[in-house]
Amino acid sequence: MRRFFVDTFAMITFSTVVGMMIEIFISGMTLGQSMQARLTAIPVNLLTARLYGIFRDWILQVMRTNEGGQVKKGIADILAFILFQVPLYAIILATSGANIRQIATACGTITILSAFMGRPYGIFLDFSRWLFRIKKQSS
Repeated sequence: MRRFFVDTFAMITFSTVVGMMIEIFISGMTLGQSMQARLTAIPVNLLTARLYGIFRDWILQVMRTNEGGQVKKGIADILAFILFQVPLYAIILATSGANIRQIATACGTITILSAFMGRPYGIFLDFSRWLFRIKKQSS
């Protein structure tokens, strides 16, 4: 149960900050649309944050990142982030009133930015787990 809370805390915190910056400054969404997207994202994050944590842990295990160092772990974080988060993000934006152009721009942008966001989120998730004394699962 603690993993659920920690993974959810990390996801909500990270996605709120990064999502609003992308939505407002890059995609041209209004502050109201972005706030609606972030509010819509909270229940989605409640349902998916732990699933993402499990998915990411699985990707790390499959890619044997414990044998490959930080570059391999970074690639795994980027891959996990894109495969899991971009489809969810598109759904959140669509239900928040964004038009097709805004959704395409935001999703295209987040896919590109995942090269820069996937690893920082992985580090933030690992830090959050460490902070709340969540032990790493054995591979």
